[in-house]
Amino acid sequence: MKKGKMIILSGPSGSGKTTISHCLLSKFPDLKFSISCTTRSIRNNEKHGRDYYFVSINNFISKMKKYQFAEWEEVYPKLFYGTLKKEILRIWESNKHVLFDVDVKGGLSLKKQYPDNSLSIFIMANSIKILKERLLIRNSETSYDQINTRINKAKKENLSAKKFDFILFNTDLFQTKKKAIQIVHNFIYGK
Repeated sequence: MKKGKMIILSGPSGSGKTTISHCLLSKFPDLKFSISCTTRSIRNNEKHGRDYYFVSINNFISKMKKYQFAEWEEVYPKLFYGTLKKEILRIWESNKHVLFDVDVKGGLSLKKQYPDNSLSIFIMANSIKILKERLLIRNSETSYDQINTRINKAKKENLSAKKFDFILFNTDLFQTKKKAIQIVHNFIYGK
């Protein structure tokens, strides 16, 4: 098996990391998206095995106890996310590089485990106010309590930004995509 490279996109909910990951996937045929495992409910337009592997809490905990995750986190109470080791291997065995769209703790955990072949990018909104507006527009949270929980978490996550290789301030989506493309190009193909 050939070991590929890893591009880790992290940032608070609503920072734009999923939009940027879609952009990178469209620009780099050598990249393949790592599908995370989660215990959260499926959202509109999502599909099991394409967006996430949706599993029960018991199933997730069973995988955890069997050390099947490269990283996992209880991101919110009783809401788990993780990266299956077999997902990374599946992508590397297809001679592709792995693209992760993961929470901040998960991103730092992957960076720590794979320091020699990973690139970590923190996506940051230009303000908490704009982050809150994006979450409201996205309409994936069902209550203001959920939005406030994500906002409070974002404030803490922003403190970890300096632990990443790059910080991209997503003030202008076009420019942020352009910068992400350049950074990833340099990492994969050299300067």
